Amino acid sequence: MRFTSFLVLIPALLPPAPALAQLQPVRVMNAAPVSATGLFLAPVGTSGWGANLLAGMTLQPQGMMSVQLGEGSGCRFDVRLVLRDGREALRRDVDLCTERVVTMAPDPATAPAAAPPPPPGPARGRP
Repeated sequence: MRFTSFLVLIPALLPPAPALAQLQPVRVMNAAPVSATGLFLAPVGTSGWGANLLAGMTLQPQGMMSVQLGEGSGCRFDVRLVLRDGREALRRDVDLCTERVVTMAPDPATAPAAAPPPPPGPARGRP
């Protein structure tokens, strides 16, 4: 009987699950074929992105970066990854307390414009 009572008290002694999740880092993965130069998080419902979490670093394709959420920061964030070629990957309203690895890739419809063909060279074989 005592053992059962002790087990019932344990959840009351622990912080709520979201608070525990905020203490664990979240990993953001660059699933784009080019490196990323910017990573931004914003709590859902805010208008600004805040500081670039890459801070001058690059995140290579298939690379991951760990991000530590601040205690009491909440769980729901918009996540933005800026790629070297100017494209962006954007995910809105991500629950970072449950989704511990966030995979970021740009929408295929926003592929960079193809490079124009090279100008024709001089004709060969003509005098």
